[in-house]
Amino acid sequence: MRLSDPFEFARRGQVLEGELSVRQLERVLEMVRPDGLEAAVSYRWEGCRRGDDAFLVLRVSGDLVLACQRCLTDVVCSVSVERRFLLVPEGEDLPDDDLADDLAEDDFDPIHAGRNLDALSLLEDEVLLSLPAFPMHQDCSAPNGSSGAVEQVQDVVSPFAALGKLKRGN
Repeated sequence: MRLSDPFEFARRGQVLEGELSVRQLERVLEMVRPDGLEAAVSYRWEGCRRGDDAFLVLRVSGDLVLACQRCLTDVVCSVSVERRFLLVPEGEDLPDDDLADDLAEDDFDPIHAGRNLDALSLLEDEVLLSLPAFPMHQDCSAPNGSSGAVEQVQDVVSPFAALGKLKRGN
């Protein structure tokens, strides 16, 4: 998916929306469990202008099946992205640090854009950034049935406790 002229897309306030199979998102596909290969994400690209500035607004939503990092079973992670990009012509400088406060307040990211903007790659980047670093069930039990790593550590007998028992003669 490419936007042939993102500045014109923004100027006209155009919209591009649809659904993408997780199979079309190569980097996301590497993380998805076999039971989640039929999942899809809905997307909407919307162009808009504010003064002389051109923006793209991206909205993505869907559910992806990933591996729980504690029990290694399937866990559903919801994707919900809304991001606004300030389009900066290729070759021009991105807004510098003096504008960082304005950028943070306005909640948009400046990106270089030219003809044939790779909107699919940008969308996939945002999906990856929205996923948890360590997906886990909210109330996950570890495989041995205990409810957490802290309890597992407490079950291990300290070698110093064993030495203490020997010293006391128990």
